[in-house]
Amino acid sequence: MATLVFISHDASLSGAPYTQLYLMKWLRAHTQHRIQLVLLRGGPLLEEFEKLATVFIVHKYGSHPSLGQRLLRKTEALTNIGLRKIYRSLAGARPTLIFANAAPTLGFAVQAKRVLGIPLLLNMHELASTFFYTDAAQFARDSVAIDLLIPGSQAVKAFCQTFCPVPNEKIRVVYDFTGDTTSGNTTASAIRSELGIPPGAKVVGGIGAFNWRKAPDLFVQAAHHCQAASQQEVYFVWVGGDLTSMAFQEITYDLQRLGLAEKALFVGAKSDLRGYYELFDLFLLTSREDPFPLVCLEAALQGSPTICFAQAGGMPEFVRDDAGFVVPYADTQTMGEQAAYLLNHEETRQQMGATAQARVENNHTIRVIGPQMYEAMHPFLPA
Repeated sequence: MATLVFISHDASLSGAPYTQLYLMKWLRAHTQHRIQLVLLRGGPLLEEFEKLATVFIVHKYGSHPSLGQRLLRKTEALTNIGLRKIYRSLAGARPTLIFANAAPTLGFAVQAKRVLGIPLLLNMHELASTFFYTDAAQFARDSVAIDLLIPGSQAVKAFCQTFCPVPNEKIRVVYDFTGDTTSGNTTASAIRSELGIPPGAKVVGGIGAFNWRKAPDLFVQAAHHCQAASQQEVYFVWVGGDLTSMAFQEITYDLQRLGLAEKALFVGAKSDLRGYYELFDLFLLTSREDPFPLVCLEAALQGSPTICFAQAGGMPEFVRDDAGFVVPYADTQTMGEQAAYLLNHEETRQQMGATAQARVENNHTIRVIGPQMYEAMHPFLPA
């Protein structure tokens, strides 16, 4: 039995923290190892993490701290007292390895390795756009401390090798993954009723924040082309984003001018996605870049094929030519027309959805990936 130190950038309702959570649950269920978790910041999944591990939070204060909290934060920054307490607690458990999750954790993980003197594994899920905001040169310098780099797709591996000096023998691709089932209590019928979608209408789904990378603007354009080509009554539902933001006002502007205000429904962020996945007849991944998004895997669990862009990350590795369509980068007309084709050809849509479902169940759930990830850890664990 060993103690493992996990590091995550936060506890948000997003892909990388969920993979960390699924893996920690698998380890607790299938091994005797103890887990300590360092979160650089908190988030909605904190309570779930605390059920599985001793949790330390590096940056404890929110975006609008009180005066007292600002003073404490400044004192801690000057003295490093908070970090020293975390390191003492970690060292006291005599951990065996560090499992850092996501590129933003690498700087902290390298410091922890220096203090603890144990191997560092990095499970990376990021591509180029992360380094629009993060120092790529510093990341490359820090990467020499990595004992094993675990990219979440071949696309992530190929990107890392363009600027990181990690040798190939220290890289092992383990595909990103989802849970064995889709959690939640919502139902497709209840959501259809809530949104006023008629019983016979088809539904095309998208999920993500309102940002350049997730590209809700491209979803709107694809919806416009799909509506023009579809022989079915079709609605478009996007889950995620802040409906009070300027970004949503910009989206609404386009919806009104394209005649989609009644058919393209943006419902905001939701914690329970089960009913939405059940509602979708197919899934549009309009991301300009996405390493290997869990939303596509979760949609596939419910039998939905995915249409995604080429040269936009790892999802073409999943979709191939039989679990949906891969269309040219940012070509929303082709994306919309292919979506309409699947809606107009129910047998093809169902066949591709069944292929997607079988592929995720056989290759991309924690039931399958848990043992693969543990095998990657095994050389760094005590005999």
